[in-house]
Amino acid sequence: MIKFINSIANLISSIILIVVVVFIAWGGAKIYDMLTLQERMKADLEKKDRQIEEFRTKIEEQNAEIERQEARIQQLETANRLLKVERRVALVDVLSQVGSRETGDLKTKFAFVELGPDGRPLHPPKEFTIGGDLLYVDSWVIKFLDEYVELGDPLRAASLCLFRRLFGEKQAPEEGFPLDAPGTAPEVYRAGGEMTAFEQEIWGKFWEYANNPEAAREKGVRAAHGEAPSMKLVPGKRYRLELRASGGLSFVLEGDSPMGSGRPSA
Repeated sequence: MIKFINSIANLISSIILIVVVVFIAWGGAKIYDMLTLQERMKADLEKKDRQIEEFRTKIEEQNAEIERQEARIQQLETANRLLKVERRVALVDVLSQVGSRETGDLKTKFAFVELGPDGRPLHPPKEFTIGGDLLYVDSWVIKFLDEYVELGDPLRAASLCLFRRLFGEKQAPEEGFPLDAPGTAPEVYRAGGEMTAFEQEIWGKFWEYANNPEAAREKGVRAAHGEAPSMKLVPGKRYRLELRASGGLSFVLEGDSPMGSGRPSA
């Protein structure tokens, strides 16, 4: 009987041992699977992080390329407008003169109109009256380095000009008649469009270029300064104010004015 009980006990012990071994083996396999799964998940996460970083890099590169293309488009738009404007041209028609130098009450009335690239007026003529007969045109002129002009650079192949104001010999410049607004592209260059980044810099930093040679060279600017050519106005005459591609402003007599004969000063 004792032997039978011992046999039963040994059998139970063996069964328990087998169960324990199987459980340990099963648990070990599960733990291994979990560790393997964690490693795989970690590897997948690292792979996805690398993919995300690659996508981020590609997006940054694409955004940079878009910015470059947008800047290029702006340059082309600006070039397209500037290439149509070989020079700035304005006409001054002397309408009348009254009084005389001797009595000190000489006054000259004239009309000023700017022409577009097609030779047509950009706006109706504006009429002004000055004391005396000597007219000054205060302007800002930007001239580019010869290498850009020679190469026909679309943005810097010609000098640019802003007609600041008109004033007579009897006026202080600050009391003159304003024309183009400082800091903005003149109408002839805009052609109805918005200013590009290039134009905003050129007109917004005009005096910085004038006083900072390094900044000027970076933009290919050879010179930035004011000019104020003058002309003695004769009744009944038309004068042409012109900025040539690579030079400064010139004031020349064009002939008789079709707008009125005027009256010679006494």
